[in-house]
Amino acid sequence: MFMKRKKFKGFALIVLLAVGTAVYLAACKKDIVTPNNNMGQNEYPGYTGEAKVVAGKIMKFKQQLDDREYVTRSGLYMPIDSIIWNVEALFNAEYTFSERKYSETVRQELEFFVDVNADGEAPFDVVADLYDEITSSVRQAYANDGINTDKSLMAVVVDKGETVGNRVTLKVCVVSGKMEDSSVSFKDPVPGPFGPDDCWYFGEYGGTCDDPSVFGDAAEIIEDTINYYYHGTKVPQSGFRKLHHDMLMVSLEGSEYFDSDGNPYLYFYSTNGNPPTYLNGDLLNYYYTRELEVLLHLLPADLVAQGIMPAPPAFIEVDIVGMMGYVGNGSYYHHNNYVIYGSSLDIPSHVLPPQRDLLNN
Repeated sequence: MFMKRKKFKGFALIVLLAVGTAVYLAACKKDIVTPNNNMGQNEYPGYTGEAKVVAGKIMKFKQQLDDREYVTRSGLYMPIDSIIWNVEALFNAEYTFSERKYSETVRQELEFFVDVNADGEAPFDVVADLYDEITSSVRQAYANDGINTDKSLMAVVVDKGETVGNRVTLKVCVVSGKMEDSSVSFKDPVPGPFGPDDCWYFGEYGGTCDDPSVFGDAAEIIEDTINYYYHGTKVPQSGFRKLHHDMLMVSLEGSEYFDSDGNPYLYFYSTNGNPPTYLNGDLLNYYYTRELEVLLHLLPADLVAQGIMPAPPAFIEVDIVGMMGYVGNGSYYHHNNYVIYGSSLDIPSHVLPPQRDLLNN
């Protein structure tokens, strides 16, 4: 009996030691893997609550497209305003490069149609097909933009057009361009970028004052200079991207804004008023400065005051066209402006879809 009890005690001791060792190891292991509750809270300073909401909406729509058969079977319908927002935001997150510097840009316009029900909604299979159709058409437009080297897609704007019956028109503006070498640093704007040797003709035939065969005109030279200095957005910090969403295109004919002397800010002359058609360096700088006043201050203030854009709207790009035609009841030489603004957010790259060239997709 004594020997049996001794063996039992020895066995119990071994079990207790084993259990104790296991508990100790488990405790050590738990200490190693338990996350610090304070970690991650300030991992991405500058990543605002608004940016998180926008990124979440973009990724939700992308997941819905990836699971389109399941989502379609679920009977999801999407309001037309949500369709426009989702298509534009996801497309720009995946295929455009707003942070690049562009030396020239090309703007093209496309149209699409969506059938909606009485509540202004479309079933998800229609939304998914629309996204595929827009992607295919933008790819074709981008491929044929006339830029052969160093091309990049800068922005795609989706706007609601007319509604006829149950059919809604969507207007898609495609902006592509020739990007500069990534090693070229961003340059600060200069007050007067044009010199005494610069001279460009007004209007569609274009050219310099000395050689009308040179491509471009005064409007385009002013446009390229403004976009060069004011479009490109520096990457806010390592690991982040600059994302534009809720974009809007505004058209100006040139007679919308006047200075304190009653002169239009933009190039705007009656065809009977002997307008300057050869713009030397001084006149180019004059209209360049006045264009900036309209694009960066006067027009954005009006958009905010009218509740069309949040403050402050981000200037994205302008297309300036030298035209002769009717404005109201008169005939004028004028610079027609097509301006794109948007909301701009800093978002960590890894929470958005990877950026990729649409032509290599």
